[in-house]
Amino acid sequence: MGSGQDKSVLILGVIYNSWKDTVRFVDSITCCFDREANLILVDNSEISPDPSFMDKIKEYDFITYIKSGKNLGYFQGARYGLNYYLKDNPVIPKWIIVCNVDIIFDTRLLMNKLRPCENIPDLGVIAPAIISDKWKTDYNPFRMERIPLKKLTFYRVIYSSILIHNGYILLHYLKKFSIKTWHKISANRRNPSSQSENIYAPHGSCIIFNKNYFEKGGTLDHPTFLFGEEIFVGETAGRLGLKLLYLPEIKVLHYEHSSIGNFISRRINKYYKQSIEDMINNFYQ
Repeated sequence: MGSGQDKSVLILGVIYNSWKDTVRFVDSITCCFDREANLILVDNSEISPDPSFMDKIKEYDFITYIKSGKNLGYFQGARYGLNYYLKDNPVIPKWIIVCNVDIIFDTRLLMNKLRPCENIPDLGVIAPAIISDKWKTDYNPFRMERIPLKKLTFYRVIYSSILIHNGYILLHYLKKFSIKTWHKISANRRNPSSQSENIYAPHGSCIIFNKNYFEKGGTLDHPTFLFGEEIFVGETAGRLGLKLLYLPEIKVLHYEHSSIGNFISRRINKYYKQSIEDMINNFYQ
């Protein structure tokens, strides 16, 4: 693991064929965490990275790079990394950050924002501001309230066909482009909120877990290969009586769809279908 095993932050970054993104991601950690974080990179890729990437990673003593051996999916990849860490470090760090590597941390002296949160009673999860590089909007709060079963049933219909699913994505993008164009004309483009508040679920691309989440029985054992992590975290934290706090003082920049792409393949559509079924079966029965 390198030096400083008792650091207060453990970052679990999950890679899938995105090594250039990973280098950018690592550089942001060195700028924002003031040597208070360890990073475990879990590489789910089926192919080997370029040697220059490995040379770059070896420059940092706070990084542990592990190959998962197969594509475990997002949360299961993060879980693999956490279990790897806990084999030699039985004490859970104060903060565990689960994220994709298509983000960068964009808050200097980030620990100064996290430390005051250590005293919030029953805090389980922090949702940072996650700013889309494409839309310039904040993806958090992901959900303020629990999703009605009726809406999940609607998504089940959308995901039932790859044609319908991609058509829905197209309409979604057309709507976003029209909104973005209108905001440019009106010079009133939506900005991230400055108000911290309790929420139901965080956006999945970067989730900051307080150690309370794990000490009270929370896990990363999300049953779905991809997607639905937000609802899994929201439901788990709620069951444990823990708060989820949206904290826009911490900012993350999200580079859109670096590992998936805009439109989906049959394989990705299958994961969406699995995710919606798991959500309904596990949390709405």
